[in-house]
Amino acid sequence: MSFNASKNGYGYAPGWFLAEEECSRETRTIPQNHAQVVTGSNGAKHVPMGAFFPANDSSTVVGIVYEDVDVSTGAMPGSVVTQGVVYLDRLPAAPASGVQSALEGKGFKFYAP
Repeated sequence: MSFNASKNGYGYAPGWFLAEEECSRETRTIPQNHAQVVTGSNGAKHVPMGAFFPANDSSTVVGIVYEDVDVSTGAMPGSVVTQGVVYLDRLPAAPASGVQSALEGKGFKFYAP
């Protein structure tokens, strides 16, 4: 199950990190133990929109999570962008060494502020 989370009271639409609407997406299983999982004050867990999938690692990265995915009850299906144009400053974490290059080789383009 996916949902729109909010930061500082403002809701962000799915794909807010994308610079262009046109992109390629695939459904993938988002694990509950994802490295970028966020746990809320009520114990709910979600993987945030813009998280690298399956990890922020140049040898495994295949895409970027399109929208927040609730993983409170375990692994859940979620949409992963596999090609697109991305604003780097809208991602929840900076890409680790080599991740940006690995994704560029798969059809991504990145804009820095």
